[in-house]
Amino acid sequence: MTTQAATGQSTDYFKPTEPLAMVVGPTRPAPSVLKRMSEPAPPLTDPGFIAEFGRCLARLRRLIGASAADVAVVPGTGTSGMESIAVSLLRPGVPVLVASTGMWGDRWRDICLRLGIPAHAPRFPVGRAPDLRLLETLFARHRYQALLVAHVDSSSGVRADLPGLAGLAHEHGALCLVDGVSAIGAEEIQLDAWDLDAYLGGPPKGLAGPPGLALHGLGRRAQEVLRNRDWTPGAYSLDLASWLPVMAAMEREEFGYCQSPAGNLVLGLSEALRLALAEGREGRVARHAALRDTLHAGLDSLGIDLLVPEPSERANGITVGLVPRDLDERRFMAAVAEQGVLLQPGTYRSMGDRTFRIGHLGTVTEADITRTISAIGVGLSTSRRAS
Repeated sequence: MTTQAATGQSTDYFKPTEPLAMVVGPTRPAPSVLKRMSEPAPPLTDPGFIAEFGRCLARLRRLIGASAADVAVVPGTGTSGMESIAVSLLRPGVPVLVASTGMWGDRWRDICLRLGIPAHAPRFPVGRAPDLRLLETLFARHRYQALLVAHVDSSSGVRADLPGLAGLAHEHGALCLVDGVSAIGAEEIQLDAWDLDAYLGGPPKGLAGPPGLALHGLGRRAQEVLRNRDWTPGAYSLDLASWLPVMAAMEREEFGYCQSPAGNLVLGLSEALRLALAEGREGRVARHAALRDTLHAGLDSLGIDLLVPEPSERANGITVGLVPRDLDERRFMAAVAEQGVLLQPGTYRSMGDRTFRIGHLGTVTEADITRTISAIGVGLSTSRRAS
């Protein structure tokens, strides 16, 4: 697997002597994406920009399997995208159920609580996907307006069973709202086929695109909520109802306006989506899965245990390792960094400083995985000698 095959770009850009950031995000963009991002933001009414925005939305549809859904690309971070979904689709005062597998499930809960939406977030075993039987029991006891979940939680590396969760939510008359920021571009996504109600993506991880945009796919139930809601959202700029007519106009190659889009970021995103589709949806997912498996085999050979014990629940693009008990996390990561590979500290709150994270997303190659395994091996030896 080469960078050329993965991105359609020359390998000259990816210099092996530079520090290698094996992080969850932002990830390494392809040269053509950087080129588009560096262009001045075009006038909003420019016909060429409007046409490119329309192509960007069409590419997003294809990537997430959303031919029947509404799609939107709006300014903002992943967190603002989560808040936008909550503000737009959830009625204040009516409870939601959060299937939390780490920091980002907890953030769903915190966002809802701040918006006056009661949130029940049961705890699952560390490193395990949401337990459908437990959620079924909770749904049977109480009525919830929505089930909220992270497709992949970057603090744990857990991948959730979206078809199962969506089916369960709909059996009980609830929406299924998904944070897919750490999944899009690396995991299989079938918004229409899985009957998801809202799916949030972010460009700077698996897509290796520009930070600063939130990508939305909204299924038929979410569309109905936006058309028929009888409450006024407690925010103006975050309300997706005002964005959807603009997106529909852009797809028709017509000008639409409610707020100013981030023009040069849209150009970079459109190129990142083009590259992802050129690689092929199935091929891109398979590449990420293969790189993950190679990495996990290498970590196993070094005696590194993973936070997620069940292979079927491990994300394709994010690995959370357990710091060996005889090592200090900071000393270990510093020793790896001395070998030219940057990892990230753990963010799973209950695990404290006992985890570290490796991002293998976007343009990461087999050579990057090999270099990472080697650096971790040396880092283990170095930090043990220093202990």
